[in-house]
Amino acid sequence: MIDQLRLATLTPASIQGTSNMTFIIKDPDAESFNYTLDSPSAELTSLVDKLFDETGLNRQVHKRGLKLILLNLIVYKGSKVLISRDNNSKRLSRYNSLDAGVTAINTVTDELEKSAYIHFITGKNLPFGNGIRSSIQATSTLNSLLEPITLQLAPSELVLLRGDELDGSKKLIDCTDTPRTVRIRKELTAYNELLGSVNVEVRNLSDLKALKDLNHQIVQRKFIDTGEVDIQGRPLFNSGGRSYSAWSSLSGSTERPHIFMDGQPTIEVDYQASAINVIYRALTGAVYAGDPYTLSVRGLKVSRHLVKAVATTSLNSKTVKGTSTTVGSIYGELAASLKLEDLAKYSDYQSTKKKVKIKDILEAFLNKHNPIRHIFLRGKEVGNKVQCLESDLVFAVVNELTKRSIPTLTIHDSFIVKASDKETLDTLVATTDFPDQDLVKGLI
Repeated sequence: MIDQLRLATLTPASIQGTSNMTFIIKDPDAESFNYTLDSPSAELTSLVDKLFDETGLNRQVHKRGLKLILLNLIVYKGSKVLISRDNNSKRLSRYNSLDAGVTAINTVTDELEKSAYIHFITGKNLPFGNGIRSSIQATSTLNSLLEPITLQLAPSELVLLRGDELDGSKKLIDCTDTPRTVRIRKELTAYNELLGSVNVEVRNLSDLKALKDLNHQIVQRKFIDTGEVDIQGRPLFNSGGRSYSAWSSLSGSTERPHIFMDGQPTIEVDYQASAINVIYRALTGAVYAGDPYTLSVRGLKVSRHLVKAVATTSLNSKTVKGTSTTVGSIYGELAASLKLEDLAKYSDYQSTKKKVKIKDILEAFLNKHNPIRHIFLRGKEVGNKVQCLESDLVFAVVNELTKRSIPTLTIHDSFIVKASDKETLDTLVATTDFPDQDLVKGLI
């Protein structure tokens, strides 16, 4: 399945001491398997019974595993879905609605592959930390059975907490609810119910024919455990907090403008310079006046995309050298892109770094934003807290829209709504404040 994997050329600049070589890197198109999914759909139950009998599976845990696999394949709309082949991997009941473990999933996967209902892509370990994780993808035969099914998703959990990536762990962990998580879960439940009542699809603008179905989605928020707790020893849920869905991976230039809701065209609105302005709002009470990414270094005007990359990277890095290395890697990947826009950015980066160094761009940016410069170069712990404040602000707007029965799709710091709802959205984006002021104080 090599043709389904993205190839990248790594040069001596990105791997010290090697000549030009080509490596397979982690599949960017595969989605993470979601163990929290469940649905009372009678259509799905009927298909599960059919395939259970047809494949010769004979245990109830296999039937539950089969249902979970089908749910993931429906939700991810024909995409590849990552799975673990490690039978020792454990899943917490909080995040496993159907109580189907890895062993059951693997057994069902093998039987579905034998019956030509799925493609199985075997994972491989490759040099230099690269590799491919195992994944599955529905065949056209299975897709024809899945497409007519209407889901009412009922996940076991909407508020997720994973280990801190700083210690190498990203596994979901158990936790005790707090007033904050109870409120967020209630808000997400209402939001998902509203989304479930809306038909969302990508259309061809010339004939309005539907090209991609974006229904059957569930919005969850995933937080990162930092080890910080309240006076009762409960996690603060003050890091991460982003949501991911089918529409978050859509191309901004070619697909997102073509989204329709209930047959109506949509428009996308975002928080300008979200991360920087979130910090300004948290520390000063107001956003930056103007574009924070406008910058000149020794008379040279630096392109906005490069300033943004340097600023964002330094927010998650601890050193100037680390920032420079990461920025170089980001633009190195663009060199292998097939998009003209990416190649133009790479060319601009190459031209700029011949005149000024990344460290000089960073220093000029920090000097420009002296009131907030102490937030930068403090590593991912602080960067993830800023991300949490961004997500909180986005979902505060989402909650206000939900109360007004106005559906919206969120993509990190932007919102997609029906064009007729833009005025309401603009007002809420301009006036909505952070919902949890204690988290704001925690950043300061």
